[in-house]
Amino acid sequence: MNYKRRIFVSLIFFAIFFFAVSVIGNFEAVTTFEEDTPFDLPILMYHSVNPDKTRTGKYVITPENFESDLEYLENCGYTSISAKQLIKYVYNKEPLPDKPVLLTFDDGMYNNFKYVVPILKKHNAHAIFSVVGAYTDEYSENNITNDNYSYMRWCDIGSLVDSENVEFGNHSYNFHSISALRHGSRKNKYEATLDYIKIFDEDMQQMQTQFYSNCSFRLIIYTYPYGAYSKESERVLQKNGFIITLSCIEGMNKISHNKNCLYLMKRFNRHGNMTSDEFFTRKKL
Repeated sequence: MNYKRRIFVSLIFFAIFFFAVSVIGNFEAVTTFEEDTPFDLPILMYHSVNPDKTRTGKYVITPENFESDLEYLENCGYTSISAKQLIKYVYNKEPLPDKPVLLTFDDGMYNNFKYVVPILKKHNAHAIFSVVGAYTDEYSENNITNDNYSYMRWCDIGSLVDSENVEFGNHSYNFHSISALRHGSRKNKYEATLDYIKIFDEDMQQMQTQFYSNCSFRLIIYTYPYGAYSKESERVLQKNGFIITLSCIEGMNKISHNKNCLYLMKRFNRHGNMTSDEFFTRKKL
């Protein structure tokens, strides 16, 4: 082999070698990047689900419209996941389906039990029902079940504790109100920090106690009434073993393997006076 040919062959060899190294290096970089990059998780916030169309509004949707939402999400490739699945992903890196979405229902309305649960089962979907303890106590005592205004009783909640489709959250025992005394769970402007911590902790613990005594289950999700929170409330909840806290701030959540991504999670409120297509197009989902 003459001198020029040896040089030519050597150049070809080194070109192939460096190309292979470059490809392998890029492949590894992309794999690492994909594993470490946070992904988007939309959370939908529902309240009352009532078949009376004259009642639809900012916090009321019909059962037909809710089912239409699930069908829309399914057609767009979304998969409803449970809070348990989400926690396992963040803490243990257990895989999630592509395009996950989390469904939440605030306040514990009886119509959620009556209409939402069968639809969830039909579509093999999951949802978090966040319950106000004082409301549940009241309607367990008077035993009223009305689509328009009543709340789930302890017997209703107890029948769902082992459900594969429903999980429960603490929505306070009796902070679901706005008055001169308090705005949801938020610390008042001139309230002493220690006084606030004591009041907030007592209310949260009362709901924990009621839920455990009636359903033998401890809650690890806290949903802020009206989304009103304080930095002190977050510390109390984390200290007491809550893993997820839900706000009412609208926006997309960035999920990673950092447990802090599960606190003060954002949600999109589902207004009842829109079709599924209108709502999800507006929220860019």
